[in-house]
This record gives sequence, C-alpha cells and structure tokens, in this order.
Amino acid sequence: MDFSRLKKNWENLARNDPLWAIVADHPETGHHWDFAEFFTTGVGAINGIADELVAHGVEVALGSAIDFGCGYGRLTQALADRFAEVIGVDCAESMLKGARQHNRHGDRVRYVHNECPDLQVFPDASFDLLMSLIVLQHMRQDYQAGYLREFVRVLRPGGVLYVQFATVPAKGYQPGVAPPERPDEAIIEIHGMPAPVARAALQGAGADILYEVADGWAGVEWESMHLAARRRR
Repeated sequence: MDFSRLKKNWENLARNDPLWAIVADHPETGHHWDFAEFFTTGVGAINGIADELVAHGVEVALGSAIDFGCGYGRLTQALADRFAEVIGVDCAESMLKGARQHNRHGDRVRYVHNECPDLQVFPDASFDLLMSLIVLQHMRQDYQAGYLREFVRVLRPGGVLYVQFATVPAKGYQPGVAPPERPDEAIIEIHGMPAPVARAALQGAGADILYEVADGWAGVEWESMHLAARRRR
C-alpha cells in the first residue's frame, strides 16, 4: 500500500485495539490488555537487546535514542530507563496520543508525529542509537530501504542501528494481495526486504554491519532477521 494508505490504516488499527496491533501474539484482544503488563514486555525486550549487544561486543553511547515506529511507547519508555533522551516516532497520531498519556519520564521522552517516508524532521548526526522492531516489515520494500538510509543519516558517527525486518516468505507461503481500500480498514500487511537489499542500503549510506541474527519475529509465514550496524566515523 502507498504511504498515505499506510498512515490511514495504522490510525484505524490504533483506534480499534492499539496494544494488540503492537503485540499481536498476546492472547487477549478487544481492549483487554493490562497496561502495566504491556509496558513490562517492553522492559524485557530492551533488556534482552542490551544483553545481545554486549554479547556481540557492541558498545552504545547512552545519550540519545530514537524508537522508530514507537506506537504506544512500549519500547520508548524502556529505552528511557537507560538513555538520557529518547524520541518515539510514529506515523499514527492516535498511537502517539496514547503514548504521551503513559509517559513516565517527563521531558526526557518526546513523541514525534512523522507523516513522511523519510526522517527529514531530524538533522544529520543527532542520535547515538536508532531502534526499529516489527515496523519496517509493514511497509513496501522501497519505503523500507529508504528508511534504512535515513536511519544511518540521523545517527552520530559511531552511532548504532538495531533494526528488524522480514526477508522472504517461508517455504510454501504465498503472500496475499491487499484488499481494495476501505475507509475503516485495519489490516496488518507484511512485506519482505531481502537481506542483500538491506545490506546494500546500509553500506551505501555509510554504515558497517556488526552482526546479523535470523529470528521468527515476523511470524511463521515469513523469514525474518535483525541486525546491528554502526555509522562510520
């Protein structure tokens, strides 16, 4: 779907059941999430990522971070336990409204509504970490590759990118075709970005890949991976 439809779709998802749209494997749907439990899952995720970075010998300055595709701020709030300043970015203002209501870190956390297929709202070389999990896979490959280049641009020299994306359909799975657009549609599409495409975008933008890990974060229908990369100094 094009970017305007993508934004509208996620606004609808945010209005229908925003927490389920973010953590869809939770058994409860229909507004039954406990907020404390929801944000606790973010703390666990960030702790696990921090341990993984340490295990791979990746050091990250703890100044400023971006949570791209932040939704309700599940990971944004957990990042603020570690970083001096964190910005959550999302294309759905309905998501950000909820994130602001649940901000427990005051002015150290800011939420930015970004309606563009780039990050021109931020200047070059501004952040020590940019993280994006289970986000890029919901947009077309050309948008994904463009955002990867933007991620590198806004990192400071030596800054670290931690990003996840779906790569190719799992064996035997055939992606469906998006239904005709509806004003109230709320569908979760997944689009693949083959690993060579991602590597070329990052390396061409000035980043070196530190490590890659195959994961199952995109669900059983897709192969998925995450990687850490560092902007060249």
